[in-house]
Amino acid sequence: MNTRTSRARPRGFSLVELMVGMTLGLIAAAAACAAFLAAHAAYLAATDRVLIEERGQRALAIVAALLRQSGWPGEPSPGSNGAGLPVVSGADNCGQPAMAAVPACAKAAVGQSDALLLRFSGSGLPSAPAQPDDTMTDCSGYPVAARLAGVAGVAGAEPTAGHVAENLLYVAAGADGVPQLLCRYPSRRNGLIDGSGWTSGALVRGVESLQVRYGLDLDQDGWPERFEPASAIPALGVDAWQRVVAVQVAIAVRGDRPGSATPVRASGADPLAPAGTAAGDLPPAAAAQSGTARRVFAATVRLRNAPRCEETLC
Repeated sequence: MNTRTSRARPRGFSLVELMVGMTLGLIAAAAACAAFLAAHAAYLAATDRVLIEERGQRALAIVAALLRQSGWPGEPSPGSNGAGLPVVSGADNCGQPAMAAVPACAKAAVGQSDALLLRFSGSGLPSAPAQPDDTMTDCSGYPVAARLAGVAGVAGAEPTAGHVAENLLYVAAGADGVPQLLCRYPSRRNGLIDGSGWTSGALVRGVESLQVRYGLDLDQDGWPERFEPASAIPALGVDAWQRVVAVQVAIAVRGDRPGSATPVRASGADPLAPAGTAAGDLPPAAAAQSGTARRVFAATVRLRNAPRCEETLC
């Protein structure tokens, strides 16, 4: 018996089989890589949207909280020399704003952003009014006392317009060129306002534009008849700022990752925002950021404290 012919010969893959196997393997690897890249891109886009939501809600909460406490009179200040200053005022398209009765603007702003100036007093301990009781805080996060610290030799250590603190909100570009919401607030020494000047601090990164409209109570019924931009307020009379009873705020916030925009958000401001509102005043997204996710956050805040026109002018 011939054992060579009865024993099966071992066979390898043919060249055709090897090429087909390699091709199928490459197709499977390419599909796996494409799926991984798509999942990674979706994850990055989702985290960018979460970041935008966090930034927008935080910015809106800061502005709304300051608006609600604006006008808080605190303790009487008979020595005040500026009782006619409005508790809420602003300026349209205001870059490099400065403290004044109404914000003074040095140039056009990033994203045509408005500036918003608010005045209010604090709340101090009954036995020491210069020590805050943590009831009132300004945009720096520090509590505001009922009276200034009264540091000896420091000019301006007196309340303005019967109020202890002033906060000025505006938008400017950071050192890396990314726009952000900033606030100018009174300088402090040992945690207490000393009246020595102002400090600016960044609040929220990625804020492209801040738009504000002011609700005016023209018939003294306590409700706003119309909302106007800051540029239209002076034409309504010298006491028009004192008639503001509500404020519309719209904030455009962008993410950090180019290409994360959905088709709905790829263009400018919210297409559903009607004209004549703060959201409708938002400019389109910059061309360089057209592919970055962007969202508009808007709210109308009624001023909690009575404006001075109800007390003296109206």
